[in-house]
Amino acid sequence: MGLKDSLLRRARKAVNRFSGEYSAPAPETLKPYERPGTPDAEAEVVMARLNRPNPGKGQSDED
Repeated sequence: MGLKDSLLRRARKAVNRFSGEYSAPAPETLKPYERPGTPDAEAEVVMARLNRPNPGKGQSDED
């Protein structure tokens, strides 16, 4: 058994794993996604603050 046989066996194993043979059948009807909760028009959106490292010596903040 050589390298070629080993690679082919691994490739076949991967293809069989993703082939769909063992997958569950698709449902008959589609269920639309529903967001949990209720929409709020008064909600406040806040920008996230990222914790970025300070620039080192010789580097500037400006591009």
